[in-house]
Amino acid sequence: MSIVTGDSLENFSKVKLTRRTNELKRLLINWRHILFPINSLLEWEREYDPLIIFGIITFIFFSILKINPSVLTLVSFVILIVVLTDLLVTNGIHIVFKYESWTQSKEAKYKRLCERIAHLETFLKHKCESVLKMRKERPSMYLIVGTICLLFFAYCCQNIDNLLLSYLITLVVCLTPGVHNQQLISLIHQYIIDFWNKSKSISSFKNRKQRTAETTSY
Repeated sequence: MSIVTGDSLENFSKVKLTRRTNELKRLLINWRHILFPINSLLEWEREYDPLIIFGIITFIFFSILKINPSVLTLVSFVILIVVLTDLLVTNGIHIVFKYESWTQSKEAKYKRLCERIAHLETFLKHKCESVLKMRKERPSMYLIVGTICLLFFAYCCQNIDNLLLSYLITLVVCLTPGVHNQQLISLIHQYIIDFWNKSKSISSFKNRKQRTAETTSY
């Protein structure tokens, strides 16, 4: 009987991740020239990238607000854009970008991008498996948590304009990679801790000074 250790499981996960990365490299090979500028934009490689993201998303939702299409019209239009983009990129990418323009540095960046996509897939798959595990092992907790989340979402959709809510969700999702890449959450957290410690030290200094003054007066 073989014993599965933690190291063997970790190595198996790395092998699966490497295999999935290679699969993504083959699947997305026609999109690699398109993915580069999108990835650099989402990760805020330039200082003005957040403003570009904000402007593009705001323009799209403002256009939807002005046109005010029906739900089916909007869905059909989005599907049409996806189909046309897929056909144009697949058939016309080799005309715009020559094979000679692909360098080793771009290949390394493309590999890292596929690795991040594979990590994201693994993360989402793990979360889905956790939900299914809760449904199987703890059905009561699954029912309670699911009901609370869905009721809260329904309450928000009922009391907040759906287009505004979709705009805010899209904005948060598109800005999250840049926030993560720039480590803004860690910086803000460290700033809050430093500010709190500084406030405590100032308050402690004032208290000691006040006690010293009271002792001197006696």
